[in-house]
Amino acid sequence: MKSGREQSRGNQFLPNAKTGARLRPAGERRLGQRAGQVFLLAAAILVMACTARAQMDPYFTAINVPAPKGTLMLMLLPDYQLARTGPNFLTYMGMAEYGITNRWTVGFMAEGQKIGGLPATFGGVRFNTYFQILPHDRLLHLTLYGEYEDLNAASLYKMEISGFGGEDLTIPLSLARNTPAHTFEQRLIGYHDWGRLNFTVNFINETNVDSWGNNFGYVWGFFRRPAWSAMDAMNGRAGAKGTAPSGFSFRRLGYGVEMMGGLGNTSQFGFDWPREQQYFGPVFSYSLSPAWSFRLEPTFGLSDVSDRFVLRMGVDYAVPNVFGRLRRAF
Repeated sequence: MKSGREQSRGNQFLPNAKTGARLRPAGERRLGQRAGQVFLLAAAILVMACTARAQMDPYFTAINVPAPKGTLMLMLLPDYQLARTGPNFLTYMGMAEYGITNRWTVGFMAEGQKIGGLPATFGGVRFNTYFQILPHDRLLHLTLYGEYEDLNAASLYKMEISGFGGEDLTIPLSLARNTPAHTFEQRLIGYHDWGRLNFTVNFINETNVDSWGNNFGYVWGFFRRPAWSAMDAMNGRAGAKGTAPSGFSFRRLGYGVEMMGGLGNTSQFGFDWPREQQYFGPVFSYSLSPAWSFRLEPTFGLSDVSDRFVLRMGVDYAVPNVFGRLRRAF
């Protein structure tokens, strides 16, 4: 169970039981393992089957620029987490986003997790959309974001942080995976670019669909885009035209920092550091070729209820004019 979302999901905080989780019957365990294996295989095929021509947003939690019109963005995002309590665990997410216009994007996400000593478990799905309010903001580009989360209480992927408490599983896995957790997430997104330097900030509100309680959170980041990237070359940005740099050139490297955490709930808004998860870490991206790019973020927990360390990884692909390509193919 995600105790960090206990109030937004209407769940009660229970003493940690991850190490003593009740294992399911053999048939149910095999079904869960097959489901996790099928999810991983499907996500890998989805990503590897596409030829990429662009580079994604480098952040893992912060959101800023909508996908270009007609472009399909595909991401495979595994995280390895050193838990504050109980066994360490692996989470994974497959994500697809499509730019309906240059200012409006829709997306779909599916996630799961593998806790040490327990079978792989499907965490649920998410549906999102975001729209850039004004096309030519001078000071700060503003975007509205909405996401419906059809998850279960075993979901552990850190797509965002909100509310109070830790995020490790606190009830038996067999119970958590059958406990619905339906949430509507909203974000107010702002970002600004100074040449290659980007600043992004998101204010997050998570609403429990059943109880309508609200948990709040934030994320901000600074990132310096690489001097050359596949997306810059495709869009004809300054410095990106001409021959691509060598495969090990620092011109392909982007770097920055990202911080995320909770901001309380409806009853108590603001910082309460010992009771809220807070994370900070450097962000790196590398445009390996015009075909694909890779991201990495070693993230460190800063508060008493944060997980100690999260190694975040991402493989990103983008297919411009995807429907035109399909028409030509068939």
